[in-house]
Amino acid sequence: MLSAMAVLVTGATGFVMANLVHHLAASGHDVVAADLKAPDAPMARFLDATPGKVSIRSLDVTDRAAVRALVSEVRPERAVIGAAITAIPPEAERARFVETVEVNVLGALHTLAALAEAGVRRVVSISSGSVYGRRPSLAPISEDDLGDPQALYPMTKHAADLLARRFADVHGVDLAVARLASPFGPFERDTGSRPLLSPIAVWTAAARQGQPVVVQGDARDARDAVYVADIASGIAAILLADRLGHDAYNVGWGRGATAEATVAALARLVPGLRVEWRPDQPSPWTGAGNVARGPLRIDRLQRDLGWAPRYDLDSGLAAYLAWSRDHASQRA
Repeated sequence: MLSAMAVLVTGATGFVMANLVHHLAASGHDVVAADLKAPDAPMARFLDATPGKVSIRSLDVTDRAAVRALVSEVRPERAVIGAAITAIPPEAERARFVETVEVNVLGALHTLAALAEAGVRRVVSISSGSVYGRRPSLAPISEDDLGDPQALYPMTKHAADLLARRFADVHGVDLAVARLASPFGPFERDTGSRPLLSPIAVWTAAARQGQPVVVQGDARDARDAVYVADIASGIAAILLADRLGHDAYNVGWGRGATAEATVAALARLVPGLRVEWRPDQPSPWTGAGNVARGPLRIDRLQRDLGWAPRYDLDSGLAAYLAWSRDHASQRA
């Protein structure tokens, strides 16, 4: 069994990073969870209910001096750069354009520079499958496929991806970029840095509340949806590996699912589910750069590190629905 390590995670109270912190701490690692915002009470309980120690720290990644001071203080052995402003609709892009660049690009580089100075043994920089852009053929996408981002969030992730890898080459940092598929699961919510929720989060909330599930746009549109526990374990596999064969890894389910198939799976879990199909109305997710593309290939991660997802679409939806019902009852 891998010995316990001290790990720094930035963006730690965001949806995906919070699940990663929980996964790492549940494996016995001591995690410094840094974010601009403190966790609310339910998330604090979620992060604290693990064998490992989770220390919550306040951090603005755009403040270079603050980042350097925190890294110098905590001296992590390994780190995950996860702070980000995620997919945002066009109207929000206009209001937060420069801020998004500052957080997603400069914040990542401030953090990476501080980690390099401290001699951190392994760094994982979180990227996104949206950097690959539109893929009309819908063929599976490998890490070596060229990026063609279509909106601000994937553009900043693509820039940070390239710059982090170049920085690592120049400074001799053991770094890998993790490009995530389309995660769904516990604690996905609008925190200000994630104003556009995944369709599965919206549809699951409607189903749990007895409201109709509204599907806008083409029901045949596919997304590489993956339960967030698998995203967390995939990132952790990259972070904790003794050696890496590559500096970029896709993390996902490895298969796509159409909106039609996803809603059908949800209907199997929620008898009597009502669905409203609105093909004449544009999907709210398309304008944020979530364009049509095939699933992310995950064979590199499977081959190099022996990792495999535990959840398929049905079991992931079942786990998420159960969690959301329990979470709602605790907050009532």
